[in-house]
Amino acid sequence: MKRFSQKVAKDAKCWMSFLLALIPLRPWRPSAILFLSPLVTLAEPSVRLELGKPEAWTGERLDFFIELRADGSFDGAPSFDLPEVPGTVIFKLGNPVLGSLTEDDTEYFTQRHEFALFSQADGAIELPPVRVRFAHRKGYTGPSFDESLETRPARITIRRPPGSSDLGFLVTTDSLDIEESWDPAPGPVEVGAVFKRSIVQTADNLSGIALAPAPADAPEGVRFYPGEPAVEDTSARGSLSGERRETLTYLVQQAGLHTLPAIRYDWWNPATRMLESKTLPAVSFTATAPPPPPAQPSPMRFLWLVPAALVVVLPLVFRRQLRAAARWLRDRIDPPSRRAARSFLRACHHDDPAAASREWSRLRALRPDLPASPELEARLLELQRCRFGPGPAGSWSGRELAVAFRELPSGHRHETRGPALPPLNP
Repeated sequence: MKRFSQKVAKDAKCWMSFLLALIPLRPWRPSAILFLSPLVTLAEPSVRLELGKPEAWTGERLDFFIELRADGSFDGAPSFDLPEVPGTVIFKLGNPVLGSLTEDDTEYFTQRHEFALFSQADGAIELPPVRVRFAHRKGYTGPSFDESLETRPARITIRRPPGSSDLGFLVTTDSLDIEESWDPAPGPVEVGAVFKRSIVQTADNLSGIALAPAPADAPEGVRFYPGEPAVEDTSARGSLSGERRETLTYLVQQAGLHTLPAIRYDWWNPATRMLESKTLPAVSFTATAPPPPPAQPSPMRFLWLVPAALVVVLPLVFRRQLRAAARWLRDRIDPPSRRAARSFLRACHHDDPAAASREWSRLRALRPDLPASPELEARLLELQRCRFGPGPAGSWSGRELAVAFRELPSGHRHETRGPALPPLNP
């Protein structure tokens, strides 16, 4: 049936060329091409999967190719729905190889895409069909046609290298380079210190995705934080070089001697058919407890500032009220009349007629009801004569005046209350 379709398509092309030769006018040619193009659509596009080899070692790169065929130029980039196979990684490599071929007198445009497969499975595995979506034209010009085709399933065999059944994850490569660095270098530290361990793996003919991850092991008292691996692949003229970079972080949580375990990487060398390995050595260090933090001063130590501030601030803010209260309290404890009486007696004892006269006037103003005995009146008259009379003022003696004042009854010499106001309506 396929040969018959191709024969019909070939005959249709010949008839189309003959008919176009009969239409010399250029304006009629596009319409003729559009009318006659269904005659050449019998050459069906196809996709084909081809294995580079039917078997591979565990973790070895196995290439396969998907070839796209169409009877016209391709339009845009194709897309591939790669299947998910347990324990297997599949990804595309490089750019497609463009070409053309003639089969059964039919010319095809081709695209050849390369893929790499790495598997940790053991035994025969089936590669499910790969769905491919692409667009193409009929010939070099004209409208674009979308296609969605599937490849046939493929069967491959993964062989486990002898003596590697207990190794778990295994890669297969001719050369594997492993380097590590520390930041900071392991040594005596205090609890809470952090170490960063960087491990870089580089392998030929492998992708960084297919390289073994670092084990997440840490002793008790050290917390482990795995980092997000950085994978970088370099492809040039069919050769592939992969790199995997990981940063492991260790946080010291307890004091004592800690040993970070060694990390061993194993791989199968297909050239020598031998298992090879490299071990990153274990690292030991001592952690000590950090010194106790200095005692934080209690905020209560500043409480004494509160009363001190009150003592300073309150008198300034309420000085008028405090002054009035002090005067009121003093007058209650020591009335003005009593203070005036003491000042009067003091002036008399000092034989000071001017001060005695002044204090007596102040006392009489405070105590207008103060009675005066004949003796006190006589001594007060002597005081006035001394001050305003013709005799010298320095000859006056106030002792007799003080004695006469003291002879007054104690209830009349001073009074704790002020004089009563006269009645308003007698």
